[in-house]
Amino acid sequence: MKWMVSLAVLSLVVFSGCARQISSNVYSGAQIGEVSTTYPGVVISVRQVTVEDQEYLGQNPLGIVGGGAAGAYAGSKIGKGEGNTLSTVGGAVAGAVAGAMAEKALKKQNAMEYIVALENGETKTLVQGMDPSYGVGQKVWVIVGQQGRSRVIPRQ
Repeated sequence: MKWMVSLAVLSLVVFSGCARQISSNVYSGAQIGEVSTTYPGVVISVRQVTVEDQEYLGQNPLGIVGGGAAGAYAGSKIGKGEGNTLSTVGGAVAGAVAGAMAEKALKKQNAMEYIVALENGETKTLVQGMDPSYGVGQKVWVIVGQQGRSRVIPRQ
């Protein structure tokens, strides 16, 4: 039982670090020294959205493996003979599903969707982290990197 609790705690620690960094204030190492194109604009719409890193449960392998192992261990403690085999397999399946669901939930983040009217007449929509947030009518810069990573920052 202690082994199962330790695995669950370890899984939560690992999963919590799995969420993608979506803040406009964070740059990847690959973006350092990269020239970006910057456009002046005004925010015309703002709404809160949810960002999910993986759409399907099967795309959460750490949760599947960790949950499956914990479920198999728990199931192996039930019954004898053929009943033990069935409970072990059933525990593994249930644990894998629960683990995948837990990993998916831990990767989910709230974000902001901004629609920006650029001064050149174009309209762009971007999704980025909650902090900082901007309001309708605020003047902003839309920065578009060479690899497609875009962000909105305040224009003073």
